[in-house]
Amino acid sequence: MLPYFPALRAKPGEFAACGRLAARYQGHVCPRFVVPPPTESDPEKGRIPTLDEIAYMMGERLGKSWPHRRAFLDPQLAAAALGDEGVATLFRIATAVNPRLLPVLSIADLSNPARQALVREGDVRAGIYMDFEEVDPAALVEAVEKAGVRPEQCVLFVDFTGAPLGADFAPAIGEIFDQLDGAARWSKIVYQASAYPDKLPVGANDQTLIARAEWTTFLASLKETGVQPDRLAYGDFGADCGRMVFPKGKGGGRPRPHLRYTGKTHTLVIRGSDSGAFTPTMREVCRQIVESKDYCGRGFSPADDRIWRNAKGLTETCGDATGWRELNTAHHLVRIVRDLGAMSGIEFEEDAVAEYSKQESFF
Repeated sequence: MLPYFPALRAKPGEFAACGRLAARYQGHVCPRFVVPPPTESDPEKGRIPTLDEIAYMMGERLGKSWPHRRAFLDPQLAAAALGDEGVATLFRIATAVNPRLLPVLSIADLSNPARQALVREGDVRAGIYMDFEEVDPAALVEAVEKAGVRPEQCVLFVDFTGAPLGADFAPAIGEIFDQLDGAARWSKIVYQASAYPDKLPVGANDQTLIARAEWTTFLASLKETGVQPDRLAYGDFGADCGRMVFPKGKGGGRPRPHLRYTGKTHTLVIRGSDSGAFTPTMREVCRQIVESKDYCGRGFSPADDRIWRNAKGLTETCGDATGWRELNTAHHLVRIVRDLGAMSGIEFEEDAVAEYSKQESFF
């Protein structure tokens, strides 16, 4: 079932997490980076970026974190503000640093000459995004053919955000897979969903478990479809929710210190105090993760090693909100690659760790 297709917010923490993945994992990950609208303050700039800055920021971050491997860039949330010229500039700069980057288009985009111009050459030329409630195989095939692209050159991203995830919904997902596969032969049909709540599900100094319903629902849907597994792919939204609502302006004030730690069946969410310095607060959060039954050990990923060192007081700082997102994402990506690999009998080696790691700070 590899590769894994996570939809990730194109923000510094998520980019850094992808860039820090070991090569043995990177080769099994194909991210869909979703460009935030130009209404949100950028963590690195501390303000809302200008339209011109967005294109150059995306290019710089892609060049630093994901310069050589295939990925998708999804501009749909920023497209209205950027306009056709801005989107074209975004892709011109981004594809200069990563020639394997592919655009994600909506069905409506396929009839827009400016968007059609983004389609790349090669065996796979574009991704096509659709909401699960709007899947229309006949209209999709017609739009693709009118755009001069063959179905087998397209990866379909079917977003199940808002769907009633669970075993009862699996037959409906299987039917969507069957309909899309019956209409044409696509490069891949990617399931994308998240059971993580839209709002932080835990209060200060507390913890909770969120069932990985997006994962168990996908596994159940495989039993409800006649499509061959190698034509389907799994995707989620990293360690985040599926509803990508970005704050406007300078943001929401003081960050709420917490970590989301993806386990085999649940995501453990631990939140620290809403007052006081972040470093001692996050040391306690990390300590609780390390002492939980879900903790995978230092060698699982660089994020797990960092969490352990934070918990043991072996770091100068526990970072900021961007760094916490990086930890969440970095551990999550490894967890999912390992889960998907296990379905095909693929095993991965643990990372080598030093007793007191001197590796470059995560933050």
